[in-house]
Amino acid sequence: MTIIKTLLTTLVLTLLTSCSYFLTDHKNDYLKEKQTKSIVLPEDQSSRPIVDYFPINTENNEQIGSGYEIPMPQQVFSSGTSNEVRMHKLGELRWVYVETLPSSAWPVMKDFWISSNYGLSLSNPNTGIIESKTIKNLGNNSKFIMKIEHGIRQASSEVFVSHVVQQNRDWVRVSGEDNLEAKVLRQVLDYFASSPSSGGTSLVALNLNYGQKAVLKQSDDNKDSFIELNLEYARSWAAVDRALKEALITVNDLDRDQGIFFVEFSKQEEEKGFVRRLFSGESFRGKYQVIIKEVDENTCMVTIVSDEEGSKLYERDLLSEINQSLS
Repeated sequence: MTIIKTLLTTLVLTLLTSCSYFLTDHKNDYLKEKQTKSIVLPEDQSSRPIVDYFPINTENNEQIGSGYEIPMPQQVFSSGTSNEVRMHKLGELRWVYVETLPSSAWPVMKDFWISSNYGLSLSNPNTGIIESKTIKNLGNNSKFIMKIEHGIRQASSEVFVSHVVQQNRDWVRVSGEDNLEAKVLRQVLDYFASSPSSGGTSLVALNLNYGQKAVLKQSDDNKDSFIELNLEYARSWAAVDRALKEALITVNDLDRDQGIFFVEFSKQEEEKGFVRRLFSGESFRGKYQVIIKEVDENTCMVTIVSDEEGSKLYERDLLSEINQSLS
C-alpha cells in the first residue's frame, strides 16, 4: 500500500511540474545561456581547419560584448494547396492567376498553344514569352503574345495575353471589339482547370521562378518594415484592397488619391503563454493608416502609420497579414 501511495504521489508531482512548464512562457530562455569553454582538440587533430559557420560581427568594436542587432529574415508565405485558377480584370488589363510555379506553368502553356488552333511559333523560357503563329483577323495579320510571370504570392504564376496586329512593319495591340484577349484567356483558364494538378516542371524555365512581386522588407536606416510591390499604382491599390478584405481587416475609410486605407487591426497579446492566451482571450486593437506610395512607374511601397500609444509594436504584424493575403 505504501508503494502505491508513493507512486501516486510521484505521478501527481510529475504532472504538476509538466503543467507548470508548459504554462510558462519560454521564448526568452535563450538569454540565460552562458558561454562554455572551448573544445580542446587532440594534438593529431589540431592541424585541421575549423570552419565558423556563425561568425561574430567584429567590425564595430563598440557593439562587441553588448550584442548587435540581427536583421529580420524575409517572410515567405505559400500560395496554398488548393491549386486555384482564376481570372483577374483591372480596367482593360486581364490575366489568369494559377497556384503553381512559373516553371510548372510553362510546359502546360506550351502544350496549350500546340494543341490550339493558333499554333506555336516562338517560345523563350528565359523571358517567359510564347507567341502563336500568324493568323488572319479581319483581313490583317495578327498573333497572340503570352507572358508568364511570377505572381504576387510565393509559388504562384500570372499569365498575360496580348492580341497584336501588324501595321506596316510594327505590331500594335488590337483595340475595340476585335480584341480577342478575353476569349483566349478564357481558353487558358479552362485548359489549366482541366490539366493535372501534379504536372511536371521545366528545367529550362526555372529562372522564371524568381521575381516575386510582393516582398516584406526592413529599411536599413530606421529599421521600419514595408512591403515592396513590383506593380504599377492602380494594381497595387487593387491588390492591397483585396488583401485587406481577405484578411478580414476592418477598413473605416479610404482615400485613393492619397493612397491611404484607414483600418483597425487587432492582435492577440503575446506576453502570456499559449494556454493562458487561449483562455483569457485578451487582445490589442488599434487604428492604423495603410499607405501606398508610388516609387516609380512599376514599383510601389506599402507602409503602416499609427499615432496611438502601443500601436507601433504591431505595425509589422499588420504588414505580415496584408502580405500573406496579397494575390
